[in-house]
Amino acid sequence: MKARSVPPALRFLLVLALLGAISPAGAHPADDDRVTDQILLELAPGAAIEAVLARYDLTALDSIPEWRIWQVRVAPGDDVDEVLRSMKDDPDIASAEPHRHLESPEGVQRSIADLDFGASPETFRNQDAARLIRAPAAHARYTGAGVTVAVIDTSMALDHPETAAQILDTGADFAGGDGTAALQANGADDDADGAVDESNNHGTHIAGLVSLAAPGARVVPVRVLEEDGKGTALGVVRGILYAMRRGADVINLSFGMAHDSNYVERAIEEAERAGVVVVVAAGNRGLGQVDFPAYLPEVIAVAAVDETLVRAPFSNYGPEVALSAPGVDLLSTFGSQSYARWSGTSFAAPLVAGGAALILQKYPGLTPMEVKALLRSTAQPDANPPELQGLMGSGVLDLDALTAALTTDRSSLHVREGDQGTVLEWSPVLDAAHYDVARGEVANLRLIPGTASEEDTVDLGPLRCVANDRTLTDTADLPDADLPGPGQVFFYVFRDDAPDANGGSYGTDDDGHRRVPGAGDCPAGP
Repeated sequence: MKARSVPPALRFLLVLALLGAISPAGAHPADDDRVTDQILLELAPGAAIEAVLARYDLTALDSIPEWRIWQVRVAPGDDVDEVLRSMKDDPDIASAEPHRHLESPEGVQRSIADLDFGASPETFRNQDAARLIRAPAAHARYTGAGVTVAVIDTSMALDHPETAAQILDTGADFAGGDGTAALQANGADDDADGAVDESNNHGTHIAGLVSLAAPGARVVPVRVLEEDGKGTALGVVRGILYAMRRGADVINLSFGMAHDSNYVERAIEEAERAGVVVVVAAGNRGLGQVDFPAYLPEVIAVAAVDETLVRAPFSNYGPEVALSAPGVDLLSTFGSQSYARWSGTSFAAPLVAGGAALILQKYPGLTPMEVKALLRSTAQPDANPPELQGLMGSGVLDLDALTAALTTDRSSLHVREGDQGTVLEWSPVLDAAHYDVARGEVANLRLIPGTASEEDTVDLGPLRCVANDRTLTDTADLPDADLPGPGQVFFYVFRDDAPDANGGSYGTDDDGHRRVPGAGDCPAGP
């Protein structure tokens, strides 16, 4: 039986009543999210950190060298705001801001999960949330296989039978723990809010819900929040950059900040430019505005609905919301063996992250904005009153309609820099068995002069054959140090199963010139 004495909805309302967690619409919580006596600053090119530290009597704590960002502490008795004002016109400092905390929405509420001792893998997979997002029909088409989702959150159980096969490794820790993302809690009230480790297993629960929506996706665990649900802006930046290096296709952020951070925003912008889909929880304050970073245009902001597809009382809403997903009483993984029920926009977001993984299994080269558009265009209607029209997104996540729409061949090519070289991912063509990949300098792409009896041709340069695959890591010679800029290097991927009428399978370009390979050809397909 379930270890629950108070229904979750009533319990949630009681917590809000006792804590006054819901503020009037448009109000921000108290300005209590600063990391005491700390600043994040970005050095100007060529500036020396030693000179800046001496000038303002600062102590360096940490840094991200590739960004020239430093976490510093002001001297005892100095006021952070006064130090920031004095830095305003310093030519050695490109930017600076207070170092701020962020927190999971459930940590803000002091909301904890309800263990469900009667749950099983079957009840988890067949729960109401799976039915509401129409997952079973979708998984007959796509499961997210080959797609990597980074869960940037608290630590998580890495050995739960439901998700262990999907979790890549022990991950990384940017919250001062044991160096891994493996489950850890210290039994202390670190944020002094009267609750101990209230967000313990928050990341575990989210990883399970990614798996519920995309059972074939890989999960990269990244710890940026301690188990009271709090983290720092610098930790989040580090977590996002780490997820990108690990090849994440989707990033789930189930936390928010009372104020924005230029550096967190910059990290999200870099992820979006690299083709990574970023999904963010809208927040649990019940307000007509979403938390940061959910209001950034680069992300997919997710609100929560209940089992009737009506806005959950706790869910934030606003025009920045892209779509909604179930977020009330969701059953998911908890600890190494257990299951629990938990409510919050934190748990609606990973369902959408899983939906993005289903899209990217079919179309790995789509941009984040194209993924966002597909999720929105296939959403099912919600049941909200008219006054919420346009404030809860385009509707509720519908994985059946989403995957049913992934039927046409699309030209999409995604290029990113991996640890071993330049990685190409492309959308597979229906029934194609072989592909050719061309890579070379644009300067070497040339028209070969023709004669009166033959067409001009385009030399594609060296080709590589890839069979039954849609991912290639280019390690020929030296890996590219950085992704090639426009006009420097071209990549061309195309189906190569059978010769065309001209004796090759390369077709023609827009001007009618026949394409020819510089070397090699793929074998004919089956």
